[in-house]
Amino acid sequence: MTRLIASELFKLRKRLMSRVLLYVLIGIIIVLYFLLLAVSKVTIPGHGAGEIGDIQNLLGLPVAIPFALYITSTFGAVLAVILVASCIGSEYNWRTIRTMLICSESRFKLLGAKLISAGIFILIGMIIAVIAGFLMSLLTTAIGGYAFDFGFMDGEYVWNQFAQFWRTFFVLIPYSLIGFLLAIMGRSAMPGIGLGIGIIFLEGIITAFMRLASGWVAKVPDYLLAANVQAINSLSDLPRGFEEMGRSDVTFQLPGTTHAFVTLAIYCLAFLAIAFYLFRRRDVTG
Repeated sequence: MTRLIASELFKLRKRLMSRVLLYVLIGIIIVLYFLLLAVSKVTIPGHGAGEIGDIQNLLGLPVAIPFALYITSTFGAVLAVILVASCIGSEYNWRTIRTMLICSESRFKLLGAKLISAGIFILIGMIIAVIAGFLMSLLTTAIGGYAFDFGFMDGEYVWNQFAQFWRTFFVLIPYSLIGFLLAIMGRSAMPGIGLGIGIIFLEGIITAFMRLASGWVAKVPDYLLAANVQAINSLSDLPRGFEEMGRSDVTFQLPGTTHAFVTLAIYCLAFLAIAFYLFRRRDVTG
């Protein structure tokens, strides 16, 4: 198993796609920070003092890490789907899947090694994103002429960001496993990437319409991915009211934290079970 994981890590490290995905995530963070700096003197209508207030609040150092993790949990989900789906789907596209199985002790270990190596790369990408977000906060704070205040850096802050880091990683897992499962079902990276990204965007639209309905239909979104991901992301230390910007269901109550963790965990286990079952039972082509 260790040999397989090392092999998968080597392949991911050498692939151009892995670096491109990381550059895209860093680029998104840089662009968003400069956009915030450009409008940092504007007050957002409908948000009074103590809520989001001036956009300058998002440039401050206390919000740098939570903001970077928030970006990772939203835009990073798309990048995680691409990475994980391509890990297994590319083997079909390159017609190397049979060769990989011959070199592996079992199909279970092969899939496990691919998931573990992809998870390690996602964690590395998240760490780099946090560092990039903090450095951009330093830069935009300096350019904007705002005060540098590190008084917030205490034990409680560090613990909260540590917990939020792993919560962010957790909400990326179900979307990544969707791409993984669809790539196995379609025997190609493209179904996993295309359908996986489509689910991320379409679910928000479908959920918005369901929320407008009455009866049991309005309760269905509480058992889908998006609402539960939002419930976990709401635990971050972003300025109050920021996460509601751009959300279509701001007037509806999100599921509880325990409900969200349990629901997402069930989805993860279901996606894993189906993916391993299909890969184990079905013949491969290469």
